[in-house]
Amino acid sequence: MFSAKVHRYVYLVLLSLLGGTMVCSTWAANLMWVLLGVNWLLEGWSKQDGSTQRSDWRTKWDRARRSRVLRVYLAFFLLLLAGMLWSSNLQAGWSILRVSLPLAIVPLVILTSAPVTGRARDSVLGFYGCAVLVVSVIAAIRLFTIPFLPYREAVPYISHIRFALNCCLVICFCVEQAWRRRTTSKTLSLVSLAAALWLLAFLVLIRSFTAIAVLTAISLVVTLVYRRRWWTIAIWVAAIAGITTAVAVEVYRYYDLPTDADGPLPTHTANGRPYVHARDGMVENGNYVNNYVCQEELRSQWEQRSALPYDGPTATGFGVQPTLIRYLNGLGLTKDSAGVAMLTDQQVEAIERGVANPVYEEHNQLRKMVYVLLIEREYHRHFQAVAGFTIAQRLELWQATMQVIADHPLFGAGTGDAIDEMHARLAADNSELSGTTKCSHNQYLTTTSMIGTAGLAVIVILAALALAALLKQRRRIPPLMLAWGITILISFITEDTLDTLAGILLSTWFLAFRRDKD
Repeated sequence: MFSAKVHRYVYLVLLSLLGGTMVCSTWAANLMWVLLGVNWLLEGWSKQDGSTQRSDWRTKWDRARRSRVLRVYLAFFLLLLAGMLWSSNLQAGWSILRVSLPLAIVPLVILTSAPVTGRARDSVLGFYGCAVLVVSVIAAIRLFTIPFLPYREAVPYISHIRFALNCCLVICFCVEQAWRRRTTSKTLSLVSLAAALWLLAFLVLIRSFTAIAVLTAISLVVTLVYRRRWWTIAIWVAAIAGITTAVAVEVYRYYDLPTDADGPLPTHTANGRPYVHARDGMVENGNYVNNYVCQEELRSQWEQRSALPYDGPTATGFGVQPTLIRYLNGLGLTKDSAGVAMLTDQQVEAIERGVANPVYEEHNQLRKMVYVLLIEREYHRHFQAVAGFTIAQRLELWQATMQVIADHPLFGAGTGDAIDEMHARLAADNSELSGTTKCSHNQYLTTTSMIGTAGLAVIVILAALALAALLKQRRRIPPLMLAWGITILISFITEDTLDTLAGILLSTWFLAFRRDKD
């Protein structure tokens, strides 16, 4: 048996390794949380004052008994276990429970161990931050060196959304380090600030709308809680007004049609071939996408400019034909031989790579984000297109999940059956997502569909009691812990955060940095 001091040191090392591996290796992260549990068990019989005592078990029990936060995590897991009682797909249910096991074990180990504070806290978080920085650099290199790599696949180890959430928390930690002037050297402050700026640029590079929303919410809440001064409010009002204005300008530019767009249109091309004007109202870059189309001339001229067949796919898998039409529309050109002839060789190459809008190659990241969201809206509004579109897919999945909840309102469909019933709803509605393996992409809805409103109410009540106990102490929540809570709660809106190990560890690992009485 080792001394309690040795076990504490091992705990800190394993905690650091767990933080680093959760963003780069599922296998290693699984090993780390198991070893963390083994060390916790051995710590119960650690040597103190030359004798083997069981006093550590009493301490752990006291911490477990007092921790209202631990009750929330354990209740969640136990409710999923109870949901197996009314599940018919036991294989799927046990698979979910196996993945969810760390959601009970990791909080139990962390919340019954002493909090990590002081230099140990900075060291553990620093190791985690370095791991996130290294992975972000690898992802950026992949994005710039691998041809046609989709930005969603830039991060090689975990979901780019899960990784983006980790980036948000590392940014918060870096800002905290840069802000602590009394205890942080100038060099470390500058390095921390540079790391935060790099990660912010990286989030824009991978177009993580969720992460940007999370950072905005964090900065607003933390500012109001910790720096509630008239000038901070003024800065926030100005920032929100500026961002809103910039987005409004881009939306206006997107829908700003020419004055003659709805008037009589030419019926033939310059070569005398007939135009097709769909007049379906689909807009992009201030033009109707499916007007001024002559398929015969497009095919002939394109096959003179490119080796890719007109009816074949681009490098991204989307068809050449719709990509070419959208690209010409973005340039304000007619979709005929004259329009294709005006394309440069670089623009032809971009179309072959699957770039459907010249805006996507601009450096204005805000414009690109707005245009991506608006074209999704247009496709869904006019053609009810869902597959391949982030927001439309989520709306479809949420609707199907809410139908499952409506059919099983009190206790849910069961841990193993909820996803099956959601896909049955998609099939019944002839959804484009029917036959896929997608989940709800909303942790709140997924949980409710499994254990019902009764189970969700239990979790909400326990969480409210934990928060009330914390507020009763009249002590401010540490900024990083507040940022972590905001990150998790927002991620639950657009993701099934708890269906992967990376998401579960993100939702539990930061508990180690609570204050002693939290």
